Amino acid sequence: MSTVGSLAGVFLLGVGIVAGAYGLRRRRQRDAIAGVETTDVLRLTPGPAEVYGTAEPTEDGPLPTPFSDDDCLLVEWEIEEWEESGKHSSWRTEGAGTITAPFYVDDGTDRVLVRPGEATVELSGPRETTEVGVDEPLPGPIQRFVDLDSTPGEPRGAFLQAIDWGTRVGDRKYHQRVLRPGDQVYVHGTATRVGAETFGANDFEIVARADDGHPDAELFLVADRPESELLADRGDAVIYLTIAGFSLLAGAGLLVASLLAG
Repeated sequence: MSTVGSLAGVFLLGVGIVAGAYGLRRRRQRDAIAGVETTDVLRLTPGPAEVYGTAEPTEDGPLPTPFSDDDCLLVEWEIEEWEESGKHSSWRTEGAGTITAPFYVDDGTDRVLVRPGEATVELSGPRETTEVGVDEPLPGPIQRFVDLDSTPGEPRGAFLQAIDWGTRVGDRKYHQRVLRPGDQVYVHGTATRVGAETFGANDFEIVARADDGHPDAELFLVADRPESELLADRGDAVIYLTIAGFSLLAGAGLLVASLLAG
């Protein structure tokens, strides 16, 4: 009985630690978002900043979407493959990532450059899916993507080189969520002057952090929803912290009872 109780206690402690860490992270994000007011681009000052407006491409143009003939500014992508083993079958994620490019946010007062390379990206738009049978040829955009020497937006490296695309059993699904030019976008990050060492410079960009003597934002977030919805979502922090508290108490209680029983 003490062994079972010990295992249950360790499991509950693990649940409590994971739930607590997630809940604290969500609460910190909520506090960071709520602590900075949305500002007109024309009124930006160096330091933590929050803007909401229309996403526009820079002079370099937008990015091609990985799985369709379209343009985007940000994209979250995922590739799944149908796998069968005995009586078990499921979709297995072969890889996923986020691809970003600098873009402007125009809120009607002015526009500001955003460099989202280090940002947390949250896209909630429709998940566009292309399903391709194992014996079907890949559409052109997908073929170009999988032929790349490295996999963009995937920190673990070029996993695509390790996949045997021609011999696996089952279909594949190619998912993407995109932020397109003209979409509404929310950005919370650190505003800094472009060429801050130049006297009188007043062009701004939003980045993760800036070496300009002003405080940096605690959060760098790019999303396709307004602040009110992002705050509402992060109300789940209370639920996770409550679960964490109960799990930690129950886990500690079971461990103590097991030790005393032993």
